Amino acid sequence: MKLKRQRGLQHLLIWGFTCITLLTVKGQSTQQLSPSEIHQLVERYINYSRDSSLVLLNLASQKIRRIQDKDSANALMAENNLRRADYWTFYDLDSAEAYTGKSFEYYKKNIDDKRLAEIYILKAQMTRIKYGKITCAVYEALPYFDSALTYAEKYNNPAFLSFIYYERSISFELMERWDESFANAVLALKNAQISGDSLTIATSCFLMGRTYHHFGLFNSSESYIAKSIEYGNGMAQLYSIIHIYADVLLQNDKQDLAQKNYEKALKIALEKNDLSKASTLYTSIGQIQLNKGDYKGAENSYAELNSILESNKSAGYHTLLFIAQMHYHLGNNDQALEDLDLFKTKFGSGSVIPRNIDVFKDAADLHTSLNQPELATFYYKKWGVLKDSLYSHTSKQQLNALEVMYLKERRKNVEIVQKNDELSESRQQQATMGGLLIIVILLGGGLVYFIRMKGMKENQALKFALKEKQLGQLMEAQETERQRLARELHDGIGQSLAALKMQLQFDKNPQASDTTVQRVDDICNEVRSLSHQMMPIVLKENGLQSAVEQLIDHSFSTSSIEVDFVCFGLNRRLPDNIEVNVYRITQELISNIIRHSKASKAGIQLLKRGKTLLLIVEDNGKGFRKDDKAQGIGLSNINVRLEALGGTVQIQSAECEGTYIHIAIPTSSEINKRIA
Repeated sequence: MKLKRQRGLQHLLIWGFTCITLLTVKGQSTQQLSPSEIHQLVERYINYSRDSSLVLLNLASQKIRRIQDKDSANALMAENNLRRADYWTFYDLDSAEAYTGKSFEYYKKNIDDKRLAEIYILKAQMTRIKYGKITCAVYEALPYFDSALTYAEKYNNPAFLSFIYYERSISFELMERWDESFANAVLALKNAQISGDSLTIATSCFLMGRTYHHFGLFNSSESYIAKSIEYGNGMAQLYSIIHIYADVLLQNDKQDLAQKNYEKALKIALEKNDLSKASTLYTSIGQIQLNKGDYKGAENSYAELNSILESNKSAGYHTLLFIAQMHYHLGNNDQALEDLDLFKTKFGSGSVIPRNIDVFKDAADLHTSLNQPELATFYYKKWGVLKDSLYSHTSKQQLNALEVMYLKERRKNVEIVQKNDELSESRQQQATMGGLLIIVILLGGGLVYFIRMKGMKENQALKFALKEKQLGQLMEAQETERQRLARELHDGIGQSLAALKMQLQFDKNPQASDTTVQRVDDICNEVRSLSHQMMPIVLKENGLQSAVEQLIDHSFSTSSIEVDFVCFGLNRRLPDNIEVNVYRITQELISNIIRHSKASKAGIQLLKRGKTLLLIVEDNGKGFRKDDKAQGIGLSNINVRLEALGGTVQIQSAECEGTYIHIAIPTSSEINKRIA
C-alpha cells in the first residue's frame, strides 16, 4: 500500500507541473508568453516533463505562424526546429534529423555561434545513436564535436563548453582511449568550475569520479563523487550517483558509511517508484547487515525486498544470492539450494562486471556451508580465474589460497585412512596438467608469434606497394603539371616573344614602340600569373590565412557557388612546409568542388587548436564514390602530402549526399623536426 501511494503521488506531481505550466500560459491574456520565452522554458525543462515540452512547442509554432514579419518568423521557426530536434533525438531519430537539417540551413545563412554549436552536438549524438556505441560510430562523431567547439569558443559560455568536453570524454571512453577521455574530463570540470553552475559542476565531478573508479583509484573516486552529490541537488539521477558512491565506500572498507548512503539512495528510488533500483539497494543493505551480524536488520531488508520483487526469476545475481543466503540463515536449506540452482542457470556460465566478481566467492562459501564441495570448488575456481585476469601480479597467492581452502573442505569429507592416497593422486594430476599446460602455452605462444610475424610482413608488403602506387601517381601528376607548364610557355609566352622578335626585326616604324611596350606588358603579366600559380607571393609574405582567402576569392569569382570561409587561431606563422602543403591541398579540394561537385554551397574552415591544424571542407554537391577515378589522383596527391606531414584525413561522401572532408595536421616542433 505504501508503494501504491508513492506511485499515485508521483503521477500527481507530474500532472501538477503540466497543468501549472499550461494554466500559466493560458491565464496570461494581456501579457502572453512570446515564442522566445516559450523556447527558453522548453530548453530549461525538456528533461523534466516531455509532455509539457511538446505542448509548449506546438503552442509556439501556432504563435509563429501568426507573425507578419517573415524575417522574425523564420528566425523563431529555426529555433523551434532546433528545440524539436533536441526533443526527438533519443526517441525518433528520423524526426530529429529532419528538424536539425531545417535549423542548420537557416543558421548557416544567419550565423549564430551558440545555435550552430548546439546543432553540431546534436549531429554527434545522432551519429552515436544511429550506428550504436561502436568504435567506428564514435570516431565518426568526433569531427562534429570539433566543429561544435569552434563555435562554442566564440560564444564563450563555460557551462556550454563543459558540456561539450563532457560528451567528448564519454566518446573517448567508449573508444577505450582513456588518456584522451581523462584530459577532456579535466577540461569539463575546469569550465564547470569557471561557470559556477551547480548542476554542471555536479555532472563534471561525477565524470571524474567514474574515470578514477575505472582506474581503481577508489580514494580519488570517492572524493569526486562526494562533491557531485554535494552540488547535485535537483539532478534527476541523483540517487544513482549516491548508489555508486556507496559502492566505492564499500570497496574502501567503509561499511557503515556505505550503508547510510545505500539507505539514502533507497529512499529516493522508492519516491521515484524505481523498483528495480530499490531491489538492488535492499540487497546491498542486507548483505552489509549479514556481514556485520545484524541478522534482524537483514531479515527486515529481506522482507522489504520480497514485497517489491515479482519473482526470483527477475532478480539480478546479487539479489538472487542474497535471497539464498537469507533462506540458509532462516534454516530453509532446500529453498536455498533451489535459489543457488537458479543462480547457476542464469549466471554460472556468464560473466559479471569486474568489481562484482566476489559474488562467485560468496556463492562458493554458501555451497560450502550447504556441504556441496564440488559446486563450492566450481565457484572458487571461477572466482580465482577472474581474479587472475584482473590482478595478474597476485594470481599465484590467490590460487594457492583457493587450493588450501579446497583441500580443507575435502579433508572434512574424506576418511583419515584415505587422506594421504588422495592427496598424492591429486598432486600427480596437478603436475601432469601443469606440464601439459606449459606445453600448450609454449606451442600456442610460438603459433601466435609466427602468425603475428607473418601478418607484419604482409602488412609491410602492402604498405610498400601502396607507397609505390602513390609515388607513381605523384610522378604522373608532376609530369602532367610539367606538360601543362610547357604548353603555357610554348603556346603563350613563347609565341608572344616570337611575334615581338619579328616586329623588332621588320617593323621600322618608330611609332610601333607603343605596341611593343604593350606586348612586353602582356608577356610580363602572363609570366606573373604563371608564377603565382606555382607559388603565390602572398603565401610567403602574409602567410597561410591570407593566401587561402585570396585563393578562394580568385577561384570562386567566376563560379555561382556560395562559399563560407571560417579561420580561427592562426595568429602566428606556421613552418613553410606545412603552409605550402596545406595551400596545395586546399587548392586541390577547391578545384574538385568547382569541377566535379555541382554544388550550390560550400564551406571551408581553417582552425588551429593546440598543436593541431584542422582543415574542414564540405559541400552540398552530388558527392562521389571513393573508387571514382576522376577523384582518385587528386585524393592520392592529398594523401601523399598528408603522410609527409604526419596528418590524417576523414572523408564522408556518397552519391547525391554531398561531401565532408576533415583533415588534421600536427604542428608541434618535434614532429616538424622529424619530418624535416
